[in-house]
Amino acid sequence: MNKPLLLVAMFITVLFYSCKEHIVESTTSIDQILTSNDAINATFSDIQSKVFNKSCALSGCHITGIQFPNLSGNAYNVIVGKVSSNNLNYIEPGNSSQSYLYLKLIGSNNINGSRMPKNAPALPQPIIDSITVWINNGAINN
Repeated sequence: MNKPLLLVAMFITVLFYSCKEHIVESTTSIDQILTSNDAINATFSDIQSKVFNKSCALSGCHITGIQFPNLSGNAYNVIVGKVSSNNLNYIEPGNSSQSYLYLKLIGSNNINGSRMPKNAPALPQPIIDSITVWINNGAINN
């Protein structure tokens, strides 16, 4: 093989591998949230719009008729003070350590099934921290 052809082949290979991390799907995915620079405020409206709507519901997991609870749209009345499958409330206002949603996010031993998001990297700690603060501050519908 001649040198110029070998150099071109190597250049194309390097170019392909350096660009592959920048290729994104046309729909929002959990990966896009994980790399997002948007701050997640400790408010229900931010958690709903930036976490639930962009990952939990959009992934196809927590929407009507698929996996309870339905987190699309406005999930507040579906999760706050509502009992989960293991008899803990999904959200126990003022007490994240007794909130099933929080326990699922951190992968606690006190959950049914696996950590959320399922089959994906854990949410970044700042997002989990915002959800924790919101719960511990009373899980207000703000």
